[in-house]
Amino acid sequence: MAAATTRLAARAESIFRDLGYEVERYGEELRATRKWRTVHVTTQTPDEAPETGDFRCFVVETDRAETVRATLQAGDHPYDWAVVAVSDDDYDVLHPDAGTLQAP
Repeated sequence: MAAATTRLAARAESIFRDLGYEVERYGEELRATRKWRTVHVTTQTPDEAPETGDFRCFVVETDRAETVRATLQAGDHPYDWAVVAVSDDDYDVLHPDAGTLQAP
């Protein structure tokens, strides 16, 4: 599991850097900053992740993305969130209301 988590964190770092964010890495957690927005990026499940910050992004394998999204929708979280579903060569962003947004 550690290898998969490390790979997800590396993919997340690459995605956010490509989107123009400055990224700081803290183990498997990232802090991505762009203009006024800081996004706390994690590969942990919503139950395990810290509830810090106003914006959180959960990075998961594509086959787990809908389950993580449903878990987040069912909860009451003190932050705005999104789920990034990653595969080997692509990613999609799942928001609470908008469904899936295709990566550019």
